[in-house]
Amino acid sequence: MAKIDDVINRLEELNREIMTLKKGIIRLAPLPPVAKPIVSRASEGLDPILAELYFDALRGGVDLARDPRVQESSLKAIQSATRPRSRAQKRNDKMQSQAFVRANAKLRTKSGALRKGVTQSDVAKRAQKELKLMKRGKGKAGGRPSPSGGTKKRKSPARSGGGRR
Repeated sequence: MAKIDDVINRLEELNREIMTLKKGIIRLAPLPPVAKPIVSRASEGLDPILAELYFDALRGGVDLARDPRVQESSLKAIQSATRPRSRAQKRNDKMQSQAFVRANAKLRTKSGALRKGVTQSDVAKRAQKELKLMKRGKGKAGGRPSPSGGTKKRKSPARSGGGRR
């Protein structure tokens, strides 16, 4: 933290140097003789006060950041800012877990090794497809009903025989 103090001190020095340069520039600026004293007084009066307020606030912020109580309370605030997982997120995670179980079962051998030519990427892709099917209600693990909203009408069985009726 000593580096921060060094940086702030250097910034204050640079600010003072800029103030002195401003005074010289105001004297050289092509202003009417009546305006020069007003401009120089305005810059002399306001700038140092603002700079002092700024650097005091900056140092105060650094001191607060160093305080262990403030660090602890800010850490608690960050940790408590996370929202609890919603019911839908938990449900999706369970379904995704089931989808990975199914995909692994289909793409692995009995000994647990991946089948020839199959990568873990293929397993993940298969799991995504399984999840999509489960969400549509076509999977064995349930899920939501299909968006059509109900049972599908079944066609009558195909007629046997080839003649006209």
